[in-house]
Amino acid sequence: MPYVVNALIDAYASLAEGVRDARRLFDALGSGRTAASWTSMIAGYARWGQERTGLRLFKTMLKDGVELSPFTYSIALHACVSVIDLCLGQQLHLQCIRKALDANLAVVNSLIDMYCSCARILDARRLFDETPERNLITWNTMIAGYCQCYPLMALQLLLDINEEPNCFTLTSITSACADLAALRCGKQVHGAVLRRSYNDDLQMCNALVDMYSKCGSIANAEKVFDKMVSKDKFSWTSMIAGYGMNGYGNEAVQLFSSMIHSGVRPDHVVFLSLISSCSHTGLIDEGWNFFRSMIDEYNLQPNKEVYGSVVNLLARAGRLREALDLIDTMPFAPNEYVWGALLGACKMYNNVEMGRLAARKITEINPDGVKNYIMLANIYAAGNKWGEYAFTRRLLRGIGSRKEAGISWIEIMDKMYSFTTADSSSPQVCLADEVLNILSQHMDDVGTECPHVIF
Repeated sequence: MPYVVNALIDAYASLAEGVRDARRLFDALGSGRTAASWTSMIAGYARWGQERTGLRLFKTMLKDGVELSPFTYSIALHACVSVIDLCLGQQLHLQCIRKALDANLAVVNSLIDMYCSCARILDARRLFDETPERNLITWNTMIAGYCQCYPLMALQLLLDINEEPNCFTLTSITSACADLAALRCGKQVHGAVLRRSYNDDLQMCNALVDMYSKCGSIANAEKVFDKMVSKDKFSWTSMIAGYGMNGYGNEAVQLFSSMIHSGVRPDHVVFLSLISSCSHTGLIDEGWNFFRSMIDEYNLQPNKEVYGSVVNLLARAGRLREALDLIDTMPFAPNEYVWGALLGACKMYNNVEMGRLAARKITEINPDGVKNYIMLANIYAAGNKWGEYAFTRRLLRGIGSRKEAGISWIEIMDKMYSFTTADSSSPQVCLADEVLNILSQHMDDVGTECPHVIF
C-alpha cells in the first residue's frame, strides 16, 4: 500500500495544481513514510517555486533520521540555488562528505551549481578540479558559472572540454561572447551551432540575437531574428534592446508594434528595453508615451528600473525639473539608480543645485559610493565651485576608497586581451599612449577640445 501512495504523491507533485493533494497524501502516511515519500514531496515543492517549503521539509526529514539518497541531496541543493542559501548549501556539502557522497557525480554537479549561484566561483572551481570523472553536465555547470562573472574564463574553459558541446554549452558560450563583445568568437560559435543543427533552438537563437546586438552587428542580429521558427517574449525584447543600444530607435518602436500585432503581451522588461531605446536615440516624447501606455493601456505598475529609465530619458534631454517631479511622484522610495540617473544628467548640464540634491540622496542610500562623490566633484568643478570641489575631494579621501578601475577587452587574432586604466603590463603600452596623443592632436587641430578628466 505505501508504494501505491508514494506513486500517487509523485504523480500529484509533478503537477503545479496537485502539490496540495500530494501533501495531504504525504501527511496521511504518518509513520509509513519512506525516503521516496519525502524525496517526491520535496522535489514537488522545488519544482513549482516553493523551495523554502521544500527546504523546511528537508530539515524535518533530517531530524527524523530518514536515510537520504544522492538524489535527495541534489534536490535540496537545487532548492538552495533557487533561494541563494549558501549557509545551508555548505552544511549539505559537509554532510555529503561525511556520508561519502562527495564522489557521486550528480551530487558534485549540484554542489558546483550551488557555489556558482551563490557567487563562490573559487569554491566551485576547486570542486570541479577535484572531480576526476566529469560529464558534460559538470562542464556546462562550470562554464555557466563563469559566464555570470568571468566570461573570459568561460571561453578559456571551453578550450579544455573533453566532451562534445551540446546546445546548452554553446548557449552559455554565446552569452560570454556577448558580454565580452567578442564578435569573431561569437561568429565561430554561430558556425558550430549551424553545423550541429541547433539553429532551431529558441534559447540558442535568443542568445545569438543578444550576442550580435551587443557586438554592434545589428544586421546579423536581424538575420537570426527573422529566421527564427518561433519567437517568445525574450526574442522580441533582445531585438528591441539591440536596436536601442545600436542607435536604431525608430526600428525599436516599429518592432514593438509588430510584437503587439503578433499577440505577444509586453511586460516590464519589454517596456524597460523600449524606453531605454528611446532614451539612447533621443525619442523623448515616444519614450514618455510608452511609459504612460504601460500604466494606462496594459495596467502594469512600473518598477524602480522602469522609473529609473524614464528619469534617465527626461534628464538626458535636459528636462531635469520634469525628471525630479517624476521622482517625487514615485509610489516607492527611489533607489540609487534613479537618483544616479538624475545626478549624471546634472553633470551633463552643469546643474549644481539639483546635482547637490541628487548626490545627498544617493549618499543617504550608499554612503560609500565613491563614483557619486567623483561625479559631484566634477559638477562643482564645471560650475567653478572650487571650495565645494575641494571639500568633496576631502570627503572622498576620508572614506578611504578608490574608484574601481574599468576593465576592457579586445579581440586580436582569435585571442582575447583584457586591460585597465594605467595598465603597464603590455610591452606596447608606450606605443598606445603615443597613438592617443596623436589622436588628441588631430582633435585639437579641427577645433574639438579633448574632454578634461579631473580624476
